[in-house]
Amino acid sequence: MFRLFLLLSLVSSCALGAEPIVVEGGAQQTAVLELYTSEGCSSCPRADRWMSQLVAATPGELDVLALGFHVDYWNYLGWNDRFSSPAYTKRQRELGANNRQRTIYTPEFFVNGREARGTGNVIDMIEQVNRQAAPLALRMEVDRDDGELVVTLQAPAERNQISAQVHHRYLIYENNLSTDVKRGENSGETLHHQQVVRYMSRALKLQPDNRHRIPIDPEWRAENIGVAVLVTSPGDRDYLQALHTPVAPLLRAD
Repeated sequence: MFRLFLLLSLVSSCALGAEPIVVEGGAQQTAVLELYTSEGCSSCPRADRWMSQLVAATPGELDVLALGFHVDYWNYLGWNDRFSSPAYTKRQRELGANNRQRTIYTPEFFVNGREARGTGNVIDMIEQVNRQAAPLALRMEVDRDDGELVVTLQAPAERNQISAQVHHRYLIYENNLSTDVKRGENSGETLHHQQVVRYMSRALKLQPDNRHRIPIDPEWRAENIGVAVLVTSPGDRDYLQALHTPVAPLLRAD
């Protein structure tokens, strides 16, 4: 199983803030579970709840980075999903094309970029990924520089076992979000969300040493924020490894 080393420590002086957070990947792969969802879709709340329950129930059993991407193509029904983005719709279309789908839909699950229909199939696919050797080693360090999170990613060349070009993306996800829906298919419902993607960088070429800066959104609640990095082949056709960590100590270090 993928080994996670999370080093969290606070220095005694508030003036010095929090120490950087370090996460290292081991020999096995972390599975990436992507849910494409919308607050304007009446079929989506059940899938949102199931993914939240999966994440809460499986620490130490399944090694998975769950990500909730809210798409924007249901906004026309009368409710504008505040977490939606055309970038997430574009990503779903690209994954759908990779899977030779004729159409995309919500809710839709992907495990390491492969369409997964049915919750049992999702779990089976996660377990299959966890049994696979990671083709590269990663070390991620997250620090804070005033109003930005600074993410440093190292991929030592001597441990890489792949020769093709490799891309990576940085993401911010947020937990414990809720919305009172006033219109649309879920009118009158209070929807609860976990692992909601709040920021996604463009695809970047992976180097032995990488650094990325993410502006801190004042709307983010410190205790609910996490940082992730996703490493894939170009076009997200092959998922190679992922790292993720909560970053509350850094966001509270004011």
